[in-house]
Amino acid sequence: MANLSTKYLGMTLKSPVVVGACSLSKRVDTIREIEAAGAGALVIKSLFQEQIELEAQAFEDALNTGADHFAESLRYFPTQALKYSGAQEHLMWVREARKAVQMPLIASLSATDKDKWVEYAKQLQDTGVNALELNAYSVEADPDTLSSDIEHRLFDTVCAITSNIKIPVAVKLAPFYTSVASVCKALAEAGADGITLFNRFYQPDIDVEHECLRITMDYSSPAETRLPLRWIALLSGDLDVDFAASTGIHTVEDVARHLLAGAAVTQIVSALYVNSVQHVAALNRGLSDWMDRKGYATVGDFRGKVSRRRIDDPHAFERAQYIKLLLGHD
Repeated sequence: MANLSTKYLGMTLKSPVVVGACSLSKRVDTIREIEAAGAGALVIKSLFQEQIELEAQAFEDALNTGADHFAESLRYFPTQALKYSGAQEHLMWVREARKAVQMPLIASLSATDKDKWVEYAKQLQDTGVNALELNAYSVEADPDTLSSDIEHRLFDTVCAITSNIKIPVAVKLAPFYTSVASVCKALAEAGADGITLFNRFYQPDIDVEHECLRITMDYSSPAETRLPLRWIALLSGDLDVDFAASTGIHTVEDVARHLLAGAAVTQIVSALYVNSVQHVAALNRGLSDWMDRKGYATVGDFRGKVSRRRIDDPHAFERAQYIKLLLGHD
């Protein structure tokens, strides 16, 4: 039987199939199922600074309701302690998850200002997680904000975090950069140990009958894997970071092709909602069978085999194939 172990963020994982950040990590029983199914690691659902601040504000507003009539009652509520209850609740849950399983756990964090990024990163490190994934989920809608400012803010934040914590740090990026390669290089220089490509943004919709915003969350599709596949194939081996492939990974073929491109691990989420947690075990079995059929004893035997550095035509992942495709169709 093939050896599925892989190296990621300085850890040895028993499988390159990693469960990405999602609500499946909200229950201890489910986390145990994920471990039993053979996942290499689990990224715990993100700690969001905005959610904590909104909950704190809502609580404070509720306390202040009627305060002009019953001001003395406010003395009975520890408002300063409860102001940060959202973060403490999340941290408590991460500690419980850490106690429940032996597999590597990766915390996930999304904040809006550098000080909070660093503060929460330190607190998450103290829970006993093995690594931290920075969820760089930001919709930059201000037309006066320069792209260079956005990027340097990200680099400064990553540098501040990696300078203040000891566990490995990965950055989960959006694909919306003019130069993905340059951003990844700068993140590596800022101290990132890994880069997850890519973050899948929620895309709003409009209900034309009620003329209002419609909030839906669609599952990913395998066709979406081509974007991370290209960039991992282009960058793996050139930068001193581990790449995690994310978005649209559903099948054994999806896992294998990203490993061939040079990914250290593949993150799955939608596939589990469609197929159940046991899909992790199915992917592991399928990958093992594929490796046996191909004569690969370890993941290292084929990882990066079809990256830009190792194929005959190094331009195949860039513009050349696009031109060939166009010229080949009348």
